[in-house]
Amino acid sequence: MIFRSCLLVLVFGTAVACSVTATRPLQEMADTDAAVRAAREVNAISLAPELFRQATEHHEQAKREYRLKNFHQAKALAQTSRDYAEKAEYEAIRAGGERAAIPEDPLTDESASEPEPNPEAATP
Repeated sequence: MIFRSCLLVLVFGTAVACSVTATRPLQEMADTDAAVRAAREVNAISLAPELFRQATEHHEQAKREYRLKNFHQAKALAQTSRDYAEKAEYEAIRAGGERAAIPEDPLTDESASEPEPNPEAATP
């Protein structure tokens, strides 16, 4: 009886420890989201449809596995999806797809590099 309960605690403790130590592939999922968006932006859906389809299918599978907390599987699927998305983006650009104009960086202000004159400092 005691042996059985000790074994049960040991098995349960190991299962909990494994689930706690698994790291969430947050960066991989974010990278995959960005790669799929970039491929969509250059119209890969029509210029490289098979590669884009593979990218989106693997991306959806990765999100599903992530929700189910299968983090190792989600990470592998996200990496595969990112590879397909990058290939789709490349093929779409080769086929004539163009990226939308890159907006100016709002944090870069040309007038901020030159100090504004202070009229009060100039008076004696």
